[in-house]
Amino acid sequence: MKDELEIFLEKFNVLTLKSKEIPKNAAFVAYSGSKYDGRDFIQEAINNGAKGVIFEAQDFQKKLNLDIPSIAINDLKSKLPSIAAKFYKHPSKKISIVGITGTNGKTTTAYWLSQCLNNLKIKTAFLGTLGYGDANEFKKIQNTTPSAIDLQHIIRESYKKKYKNIAMEVSSHGISEKRIENIDFNYRLFTNLSRDHLDYHKTINEYAAVKKKFMLSEKNGKIIVNIDDKVGESIFNESMLPTEKKISFSIYKKSDIQAINISYNRMSLKFDLNYFEESFPIKLQASGEFNVYNILGVVGCLSAQGFEINEIIESLKSINPVPGRAEFIMSNDDLPMVMIDYAHTADALENILKCVKNNDFKKIILVFGVGGGRDKGKRKAMAEIAEQLADNCIITTDNPRDENPLEIIKDISKYFNHKPMEIIDRKEAICKAITCAEKDDLVVVAGKGHEDYQEIGEKRIYFSDKKVIEDFLKERELKN
Repeated sequence: MKDELEIFLEKFNVLTLKSKEIPKNAAFVAYSGSKYDGRDFIQEAINNGAKGVIFEAQDFQKKLNLDIPSIAINDLKSKLPSIAAKFYKHPSKKISIVGITGTNGKTTTAYWLSQCLNNLKIKTAFLGTLGYGDANEFKKIQNTTPSAIDLQHIIRESYKKKYKNIAMEVSSHGISEKRIENIDFNYRLFTNLSRDHLDYHKTINEYAAVKKKFMLSEKNGKIIVNIDDKVGESIFNESMLPTEKKISFSIYKKSDIQAINISYNRMSLKFDLNYFEESFPIKLQASGEFNVYNILGVVGCLSAQGFEINEIIESLKSINPVPGRAEFIMSNDDLPMVMIDYAHTADALENILKCVKNNDFKKIILVFGVGGGRDKGKRKAMAEIAEQLADNCIITTDNPRDENPLEIIKDISKYFNHKPMEIIDRKEAICKAITCAEKDDLVVVAGKGHEDYQEIGEKRIYFSDKKVIEDFLKERELKN
């Protein structure tokens, strides 16, 4: 027999948390969040076309005299994953889902995995920082891991569009806030763990525990784990899954899948792939040790899904670069080369700088900042790495949010032994770096990658590192 909520939900086609953008025949879901109380926006949602309201009953003083269907639920936020899964008819049970978690490499691994599966004629969607859907036309999303409602809706829509797989990034926020509950993951992959999000998790141990919780909660599927990482090694050892459901990968330790004899230049990398006691030569259009790990993770996922090694290697040959990840922006031979990268943690910044440092650039000129309103502790680590590995640094604005941009810049600069250049305006900083660089130099613009906005105060202002660079290089070419 159906309960009151099930009967209520049958009236609608969509659930939504957005009061301004109400789809046709939608029920608005309202509960108290960290910044706002969604219940304050119920009338706005109705004015914009909501046909029903589900709201948190606890500690709500207002009396709602609604002329549309409504239902009050205690502890709505924690019940939302279950409600959303039920509403969208448990779509994750009908499609294969790979959940990829870790500090760095989630986007690249998920992006390349989706490409490889599509190359293998398995229609696969991407879901993560870049958006969701087909790699040729991503739809944008607000968070790496969307809300429980949006996740279930995206999975349902992917299934309806005949996708067989989803390669999905899983953020620590998404795990902690239970957005991913009631999703059946067939495979879970762990990339690595380094300092990030400590404004949210408070300690690195708490952050690690969240990642481990996701990986170790797997009961029926398979896990793929980087055992060169200490947290990864403990995940692999602590997992209660049988041996045949665990795949390890590494560079420095003996594992199921290991890369040895690694070499790379600006645009390609080569290594020998030790794959379950057999060896195969690999050559790809990518660079850097961090991308070797990303490739190994992809190989592990494909192996877990039952593909033969010759199929896996063939699928890797035509993978494309990931937007905003170690992305070179080319110009004519008289101008310096420029790279944009999403690196916004100390570990990611170190990885990208070590990668380009091993190439034959005369000098590395780095432009970077650190986001405001987040973990301030990583500013010191990023400054130290920048000074150690770059020849010249320009400190600029990233996403200042509710902090004073100049104060953030000064906070980074104080950790340099030799004072770096400081330019608040990010466009000006990028153009200055290119102007100062010679043709054999490399300008690395870090922190934003694919993003086309800056978060200033509570607003998102359009800004694209790539567009700024392309426009400036074109202007320089015309002058030359």
